[in-house]
Amino acid sequence: MKKSKISYRFILILLGVLIVPISACEDLLEKRPDTGGARIPTEQLVENREDLQELLNSAYDVLGNTYNGDLQNLINCLNDNLVRPVQQDDLTSVWLRSTSIFNGSMSTVFNNLYFTVFRCNTVFEEVDNIELSSLERNRFLGEASFLRALAHFEAVRGWAQPYGYTPNNSHPGVAIQLENSVENTERSTVQEVYSQILSDIIVAKELLPETNPEGSPYANKWAALALEAEIRFQMHQYDLAYQLANEVIEMGPYMLNTDVNKYQHPQPGPESIFYIFSAILNNGTVDNRAGGFRGNYFPLENPSLRMQAELYDLMNEFAVDQDTLRAGLYQILDNDGNISYITNMFEAEFFNIPVLTLTHMHLIRAEASGELSTNLDQAVQDVNAIRTRAWGSVVANLPEGASASEIIEAARLERRLEFPFTGQRTHDLKRIGSQGEPVIIRDAVWDCNGMVLQFPATEATSVFELNPTGGC
Repeated sequence: MKKSKISYRFILILLGVLIVPISACEDLLEKRPDTGGARIPTEQLVENREDLQELLNSAYDVLGNTYNGDLQNLINCLNDNLVRPVQQDDLTSVWLRSTSIFNGSMSTVFNNLYFTVFRCNTVFEEVDNIELSSLERNRFLGEASFLRALAHFEAVRGWAQPYGYTPNNSHPGVAIQLENSVENTERSTVQEVYSQILSDIIVAKELLPETNPEGSPYANKWAALALEAEIRFQMHQYDLAYQLANEVIEMGPYMLNTDVNKYQHPQPGPESIFYIFSAILNNGTVDNRAGGFRGNYFPLENPSLRMQAELYDLMNEFAVDQDTLRAGLYQILDNDGNISYITNMFEAEFFNIPVLTLTHMHLIRAEASGELSTNLDQAVQDVNAIRTRAWGSVVANLPEGASASEIIEAARLERRLEFPFTGQRTHDLKRIGSQGEPVIIRDAVWDCNGMVLQFPATEATSVFELNPTGGC
């Protein structure tokens, strides 16, 4: 079993800080542990069900501080959707594929992913010490398993070469953290990391309820199924990815948004399977989990992150005018003849952050169908549902009888256009490259050294192998 490299006492300090609420259960989530900043034993920290719930909420909390755009921006700077960032040194180094151990933004995101893991591990350690019903115990374990799987998945996708980079996936992955300890650890292989992620997903699928209270952003069974579909898709296991996505689409309680903008408030769209919750609290303050998006794409007069001209053209390819649904989210910025392409997608003051959506599932099912050369009529319908919504007409729709290769090409394009600022494009390009297709990203091969993020300086120990330096 792998050991953590951050001290357990430090974990307790982290758990003792103010937990910012991310769900509608505000009274519970606003409870502040009365520790006075002292280091306290775990048995005093988690004494009852409310304490355990607060601990689990703290895992969602730190994950919310990661999915606020900070993680997505780092990953997105590796692909061909954005031009060089404006006045953003940390993201610029990522865009230039020259990240170092001293990149603060990258270190914060990486550490937050493992803070999520550490807090979930503490839930596992404490759950049997608290009096709970069997349903409550299952929910705690299911949610902790889901969050731990999600955090490890994001870490291995960002800080390691993708699944399929080596024939048996024996290349270095990330550290697997299953308990909180002071011991140092080495990196596990990518195969070992994915195996552990899937083990946690199996537990989550078995234990999570199908539904949560209305307005609750906690993970449920459908979120676990959707996450596994993404994982299997990344692993090139298209048969399983198809089955999982199909189950969510056909059996789950979700429907596609009618609005093309998924970043909205006050409520998440009906297709949000798992999302990060922004809220106006009872005291009138705003718990905003959108800062990494809004801070880099807004204000529109001078945003740090701007689109490539090619992406802008694709967003407008079938637009009748600038108000056409998809095209309406993008515009040209002209500063004295200096032309930039920007998005108003994140213009709202605060909004929920979708992580897993029904759109993801439709496009996974479509591309997997193409890869398997099966159910192609259904795959055409999946792509066309997204395109009809995007353009407000059937002008861009695939024809009946489209070939498997046409469906794959269309599904990949729609994943790029539907999720242009989440990093999805980076993960897809690496997946495509690792299954043997030629992929060049801004004049560099998909698997060059700079296409993986560097670990923080705190990870550098005698037993931990950092990623190669030298960029692309």
